[in-house]
Amino acid sequence: MSDLIEPLPWDTDFFGVPIARADLADVDADRLRLIEDAARDAGIACLYGTLEPRHETASYLIQTFGYRLVEVGITFERPPGPFPPRPSGSEVRPGTLDDLAELEPAIRTMAAWSRFAADPRFGADAALRMHRAWIERAARDTDERALYVAYDDTGLTGVATFGRSPTPHIDIVGVTKPGTGAADALIRKMVEWGSGGHSEAGAAAARNIAVLRWLDRNGFRACRTRYVLHRWLDEARAAL
Repeated sequence: MSDLIEPLPWDTDFFGVPIARADLADVDADRLRLIEDAARDAGIACLYGTLEPRHETASYLIQTFGYRLVEVGITFERPPGPFPPRPSGSEVRPGTLDDLAELEPAIRTMAAWSRFAADPRFGADAALRMHRAWIERAARDTDERALYVAYDDTGLTGVATFGRSPTPHIDIVGVTKPGTGAADALIRKMVEWGSGGHSEAGAAAARNIAVLRWLDRNGFRACRTRYVLHRWLDEARAAL
């Protein structure tokens, strides 16, 4: 297999089409042609392309090759230290697979911001399935991941998944009662789970202003930006 692309077996099995990833940092037209040739030779249907926006014209060039920008993701970091949450009527506990059905409303609030929902070739249903699978994985892989749910006297009001590597981080957070402090209670649990050390969150979709403001209010600061693009190899190059 070419070192230009990285096949993604899990995504391939989940979505039912051959998928691979390509690093698009510092690419020029010749390298883009080599990447596309390698993907076609491998029978890939969809390429995920990623790059950091360091060069003014790189993203434009890439899109002329048929890549479609589906996400501008921003990663946030928070320095070590305690987290003083807002007062909240929500409590937090470890989540289980039995919670999945009741978490469906919270999952829907997150899936709408997914890059898979932004790409009609995957679509909103695929984004929902992806988030359900993400939550299921966090419930099962308790060594490297954690699943927590927020609840009050009406039932479950939010969900978050955390990861341990390479640094403790929030993967996803979704709540059904914004403004009640449920999300803050979940962050407090994440800080405790990470032993109060340096932590990260995201990548959050840049278009999701409410989440960006919420992270900023809770002491997180933007540290990285990444473009994510999809290239469906049965589509012609874009006419830009």
